[in-house]
Amino acid sequence: MEITLNVVREKIRKKMLYITTILGILVMAIFSSGMGSITIGGKNIKDYYVMVPILINIVNFLAGAIALALSVTTVPDEYERRTSHLIWSRGISQSRYHMSLAAGNVLVSWISGFILYAALGVFAIMNGYTSILGTIAAATIFMMIYTTIICMLTTALSIKVPVVFTGVIMIIILICGAFRSILNLLAAALTGIGGMIIKRVIAIIPNLAGISTQAGNLVQGKPINVHEIILALIVIWVAGLGILLFRREEA
Repeated sequence: MEITLNVVREKIRKKMLYITTILGILVMAIFSSGMGSITIGGKNIKDYYVMVPILINIVNFLAGAIALALSVTTVPDEYERRTSHLIWSRGISQSRYHMSLAAGNVLVSWISGFILYAALGVFAIMNGYTSILGTIAAATIFMMIYTTIICMLTTALSIKVPVVFTGVIMIIILICGAFRSILNLLAAALTGIGGMIIKRVIAIIPNLAGISTQAGNLVQGKPINVHEIILALIVIWVAGLGILLFRREEA
């Protein structure tokens, strides 16, 4: 727990939470002031109840991007500062150490996500939709799953893969996962090698868009696809297994 809390304190010192707060306020201010509008099928969407699933997708994507930024350097920085050697002297195993670092990444990412969702709540109040504040709060569960996937995968990769490559891989996973519906359309439209490659990519990348969709369904009172949640939890489990099994030669 001490290692996990130290990660949280370190991320706060780097002012990432302040950046998150500013992003949340900007998202809320732009859409609540009328400066930001969303057009679907040539029609301007202004009703908050209709917009909220779209905003949840945007907020979850921001939370995922922040989770990536928070997690990508945690393990490498710890080894570069030789903090790891102090840990070994206490008899703590690598697997426990790495999992504690991952837990710190997850915890601070959740805090960031809560700030962004608080901005959504303020937006709801300003637009007279106080009745859905409870469901918006409940939808943070899906944000927690979303950011946990990003944090766990990023931490696992960063144990064995250089920071730059980890960042590139995770950016691809984040973007493709968040825009999975577009990839599905491309896969359906393309034939030959191109279509086959896209289908393979879709098969291995977590369906982040599906997680956000379930959050939107919750707010709008629509059925939730439990299958998407189970798949997301499996991805977290696999990433956690990687964190427990991967080793650093520097140790």
